[in-house]
Amino acid sequence: MKIDLTGTLYSGMWNYEPPFPALGIRPLPPVPWVDGYVGCEIFDGLHSQTGTYLETPAHVLGDASYPLIDVSLDRICDVPAVVLHLPFLGENMAVTPALLKECDAFHRIQPGEAVLVSCDYGRKWFDADYLSASPYFTRAAMLQLIAKRPSILSSDFPRWDNLANPQSFFGDFYAADILMLAPVINLESCPAMGGRLTALPLKAEKTSCAPCRAILTV
Repeated sequence: MKIDLTGTLYSGMWNYEPPFPALGIRPLPPVPWVDGYVGCEIFDGLHSQTGTYLETPAHVLGDASYPLIDVSLDRICDVPAVVLHLPFLGENMAVTPALLKECDAFHRIQPGEAVLVSCDYGRKWFDADYLSASPYFTRAAMLQLIAKRPSILSSDFPRWDNLANPQSFFGDFYAADILMLAPVINLESCPAMGGRLTALPLKAEKTSCAPCRAILTV
């Protein structure tokens, strides 16, 4: 069975604060050099962190790291994955070490696997407060995940740190050479035993991240 982990792109969807542009999807105007209808859409405001995206450490480390286009297919196709099912976390609640340790799957993580963290938050994808009410990782929880040495870390909530209470773990995260896949949906439908993750980003040059299609095969 294949489970689509990709959130839908739609006009006026939740978006990171300015200067990130807002997404608007509109039809292409009539094409004067074609006789008849042409179906095509213009994606105004599409940026590399629109919706579900895949990201390398270059997002923070710049030229000291590597662009997304250099990531090998072996690292993003058919990757062994585990799903950590946490309780539903509401507005700005924290993922803590205690919550992680309550998951049997947390103790079974093997180095090089993809780790998908679910707070049953993906169901809020179309809600106006999806971003502003996002749960976040405490520094201690993130350091525990980093210590597991995953190849990819993912979650069904969009903002890993808390702007009002910064946890300041991203330096440690990117120094560990972990790819970020976020945010995703439908993790609540995935078994804790996980499966095989494939995340295929747009093939774009000169970027650390790009929207992608993510699928878990279970």
